Amino acid sequence: MLKKGLKIFVLTLLAYLLQATAAVHMAIADVAPNPAMAIIAVATVCLGRKYTFVMSLAVGYLLEIMMPTIEYFHILLYPVCCMLAALFFADKSERRLEEERTTGRYHRQLNPHLRTPLAAALSVAVYEGVHLTYLYLGGVTLDSGHISRAVIDVVYTMALAGLLQFPIRKWLGVYRLRHAQ
Repeated sequence: MLKKGLKIFVLTLLAYLLQATAAVHMAIADVAPNPAMAIIAVATVCLGRKYTFVMSLAVGYLLEIMMPTIEYFHILLYPVCCMLAALFFADKSERRLEEERTTGRYHRQLNPHLRTPLAAALSVAVYEGVHLTYLYLGGVTLDSGHISRAVIDVVYTMALAGLLQFPIRKWLGVYRLRHAQ
């Protein structure tokens, strides 16, 4: 348990540091990805909703403290966006799958390697949607440039999550088979 907690701490710190420092240098067409949401999307699919909430709240809090923009923006928006993605794309427990089977509502889960980029896309799409809404309500006339930059951010973060999921999942030990007890 302690080992898993330490890995989550390191992953949260990595997400924050990549978002705060390296994201600007990874820009394509002057659009930086959101590596924090990409890493949190990987954790969402691998580890579930509890870890998603803890990681997104910690990253949002750190971003709010260290890089303030709009008051309480990151600390509120990161958990909301990531938990929305977790609602649709997090792994379901065996108990929950069995409950769905017995009630006849069983829906097959998508492949986790497919759910990870989709979770990142949903998180960043909500994040960018709120940004565009805030700009619009602030009096900025939205044009195709704003929309295209938001779409580029969603696609870029989705691709980043698709690439980062393999080393992170391996490091977290998701690929190891569990021994029978």
